[in-house]
Amino acid sequence: MKRFYLCLTVCLLAALSWAQGVKPLPTLHVEGKWLADQEGNHVVLHGVMDTPNMYFNDWRWGSPWDGSNTGYNTTGVIKCLNYFEKILTALEQAKCNVFRLHLDPAWTNDPSSSYTYSGAADQPAEATSEADISKFNPNRLRTFLSSLYWPLMQKAMNHGMYVVVRPPGVCPPNLKVGDYYQQYLMTVWDIVSSNTNIKKYAGQISIELANEPVSLKNANNADDPKALHDYFQPIVDKIRANGFKGIIWAPGTGWQANYTSYASYPIEGYNIGYAVHDYCGWYGCSDSNPDAQNKIKNFHNQVPVVDTAPIIITEVDWSPENPNAEGHYDEHGNWVLPNYGTWATGSTSKWGAAYKAMLDHYGNISMTLSGTGCLIDINAYIDNKVVTPAFNGLEEACGKACMDWYADYYDVNWPHADIMEYGDDMLTVEKLEVAEDNVEMMIGNASSPTLTATYLYGHTAFVGSMAEYEANSDLVAIENGQIKGVKEGKTDVTARYTDPLGNMKEVTFNVNSTFFPLGAKYITTNLFADGTYDESTHTFRPGQWGQMGWVYSNGADMSGYKYLVIKLKSTSSSSHLNIFTENSIWSACCSTPDFSSKKQIVLNLKTATYTSDGDKKGQSLDTKNIRIVSFWGNGSQSIVVSDMYLTNNSDYSREETTGIKTMENVRSKMSDVWYDMQGRRLGGKPTAPGIYIVGKRKVIVR
Repeated sequence: MKRFYLCLTVCLLAALSWAQGVKPLPTLHVEGKWLADQEGNHVVLHGVMDTPNMYFNDWRWGSPWDGSNTGYNTTGVIKCLNYFEKILTALEQAKCNVFRLHLDPAWTNDPSSSYTYSGAADQPAEATSEADISKFNPNRLRTFLSSLYWPLMQKAMNHGMYVVVRPPGVCPPNLKVGDYYQQYLMTVWDIVSSNTNIKKYAGQISIELANEPVSLKNANNADDPKALHDYFQPIVDKIRANGFKGIIWAPGTGWQANYTSYASYPIEGYNIGYAVHDYCGWYGCSDSNPDAQNKIKNFHNQVPVVDTAPIIITEVDWSPENPNAEGHYDEHGNWVLPNYGTWATGSTSKWGAAYKAMLDHYGNISMTLSGTGCLIDINAYIDNKVVTPAFNGLEEACGKACMDWYADYYDVNWPHADIMEYGDDMLTVEKLEVAEDNVEMMIGNASSPTLTATYLYGHTAFVGSMAEYEANSDLVAIENGQIKGVKEGKTDVTARYTDPLGNMKEVTFNVNSTFFPLGAKYITTNLFADGTYDESTHTFRPGQWGQMGWVYSNGADMSGYKYLVIKLKSTSSSSHLNIFTENSIWSACCSTPDFSSKKQIVLNLKTATYTSDGDKKGQSLDTKNIRIVSFWGNGSQSIVVSDMYLTNNSDYSREETTGIKTMENVRSKMSDVWYDMQGRRLGGKPTAPGIYIVGKRKVIVR
């Protein structure tokens, strides 16, 4: 009985004190016209959309001309993820709880001039820019789903945001049932919904089927009220067949403004909602006609499914007229007055007030602004770690308005933890798992592995940043709770996670610390020409006269090793390896002899010289400052690598681990660590009243 009252008190205090910010993110589903958590509480989400694209990110994480080989490649992945970690941190502080992620075609398009996607054979000439799928490469989607998009989703969830995933690009102007673009969407979502991580987090990740269909007809190219259903239902069925159980958002026509046919022919199945767009001037509402009741009525006329299903407005923004800027024409051919940097021109006190009245009237409409820069001042955060509204806090713009609204909404219709019983079962770790038994670590880089803790009640949490690590050799170092590759070799690392009640679980995994990791995220395929890389078989296939391999933007010191060893399963006569000491493949390099049919290539780094023509030819290779190591091919060769490493052993074998123990415990003693009743680690002793856990004890702070 005492335990019952304690748990009841904890639940009541929890409900009063933390509201939003529940981690791990609760599971969401659809109940009638509502998003709901597992206890049936209604949930409404508020956030932004963004896209991992150098241009649309204002070149903040790289550009093709910055001299560091940054592109939509391995180097770009690392920089892009680091940039978005900052962005998502800021968005969490701005009270966002949803992030719409564009699977940007900059990553999924094949850069090869000779490549054409076979599924684009029937694409009309009117499909241009992001509607053009002729360069879409399913293999690049698979590669970057693993190395970029999933880590981005994971980061968003770690920052308390649900994820809405949008497909690469936009719809072409005219669609019909059974067309090439329907098959393209089928391919995209087949790949995404088959992914193990996506399915595992289906309660936190949702799918938006397409972006801005304009006109959609039936298979006979005729107007048909069932066309929207017949176009998207087969894609929904495929997603479900793959085992994805999460929420699916269906779009409408008219750039996602017309959903009338869904009233008679809705998308069938469970966990279905509708993704809508809304801009100033749409739904009969603008600054010149900011009638809230008229807005509510017209929205209902065009989106009648608001009565029967949850809605998410995945694009909306506004800022007032700015005479010093330039205007533009919108999708409908209407002239948009110049503003402060949004797609639509409008004022919070006029159009914005009507828009918010509509949100509050229906209650089941979530939203994401059209970009991070529509909500916060990105530069202010990156430069000074200050979260402030976009457009210098302009009162009449969406940044200031939505930061205020999101703060007000933060404690309303928020998702509760899957079980509102914060007893020992919720806090007791039962199992600790690592995503991969064999973790590759590029020397010089530091990261935490993906560690998942499973608790007695069955929920999971990412705990990589909260674990202690112990390595049994000096091949790696433990720095600030992360593992850093130091020397060539393989070693075991043990991760230990201690839950708030003091229970500890550990898992041991192998780390391959190497200058030449064979994971796809480390391989740059287009140093010259456009090559391909198959991670599963370690097959390099350079483009014609092309190069592909490893790029060390800050230089890599290989001077401590005598031999570079490549073990090959197969190759061809004219393939060889190049080593550059500048960030350009047009600089002086050291080239190995052609591989021919050899299965082992050994380069003596102590005697290696520059072999290319020029002033450095014949001079000793500067092995302290290696910048690029690449395979060269004539375009018709596959180079299959079984292993690649540096060693000092005269028989060219890998060096054995040293056995030197290194252990760095970067965590405080358990007696010094405070947790709230949801199991979240706090920065120190809390000041807010409530019940907390410290040193295995429940403590009341009054």
